[in-house]
Amino acid sequence: MIIPGVLISLITFPGVVIHELAHQIFCMLCGLKVYEVKYFQMGNPNGYVIHESTDRPLKIFLTCMGPFFINSVLGLVILLPASIELMVFREYTNPLNLLLGWLGFSILMHAFPSRGDAKVMINRILRDPDVSLVWKVIAAPFVGLIYICSVGSIFWLDLLYAAVLAMLVPWLWVQLL
Repeated sequence: MIIPGVLISLITFPGVVIHELAHQIFCMLCGLKVYEVKYFQMGNPNGYVIHESTDRPLKIFLTCMGPFFINSVLGLVILLPASIELMVFREYTNPLNLLLGWLGFSILMHAFPSRGDAKVMINRILRDPDVSLVWKVIAAPFVGLIYICSVGSIFWLDLLYAAVLAMLVPWLWVQLL
């Protein structure tokens, strides 16, 4: 059974919102003017941030990769109490942890940057003759990973990423305690 992307986006809408907010946050941190933000909408894309352009490779990289960093960290922080409770007690004793589990998992599922982000890095970093080779070497693997993750999302790689982080990081945390 194939579940339509629209349904997944509705169920995990907090992740879409945080993904777009992450783009916006990194635009602000990089001093880039934001012209328009759509945190969530039905359709493709589910959200977007339109901002001014820059020729600074670091700013391009950060604004494109921002959702990966923010969604991964925030999703884990929100999910951690629920995951630890499940690992320690083998059940949820606190109903709030069900909400935290859904919220954190939803955010983790939308950590991957989009193909549009990869295209920006290709055009503004990899193809720009004025960008140093160092930045091209840094950006190229990330562009490749974005495309792999984009194709992998068809096969639930985003779900797998969220599940692995949701289980592995809390398990490591419990082992260290």
